[in-house]
Amino acid sequence: MREETRKKLERTLWIERAKIACIGLAVVLAIAAVFELENLDLAVTDTRVSGVVQDVDPLVSKTSAATGVNVGVKLPDGRLIRVVALKEHTPEVGANLEITEHHHATGRVTYTLR
Repeated sequence: MREETRKKLERTLWIERAKIACIGLAVVLAIAAVFELENLDLAVTDTRVSGVVQDVDPLVSKTSAATGVNVGVKLPDGRLIRVVALKEHTPEVGANLEITEHHHATGRVTYTLR
């Protein structure tokens, strides 16, 4: 085999190995990014806020045995949020409620009725 043909073959083999290595590294980095995003979403700070019940609607569910109601709550800063309450603990319109506001490290905000 001539010298230049051997060099061309070796260069082609190294390029193929580099492509495979880069693809593997990209997959590992993508998996690491997903885990980091999950960890950020699990970092939560809870804040207790009070609010006034604005409306109570039935809970829309895929199953016919929905055991909750959808409660619209107006917070003191003017935001209108929705929380789910059990039917047996259905609040009346105009009642004051204590809501827990969950701030996730990703920027997502969720609410629960406590």
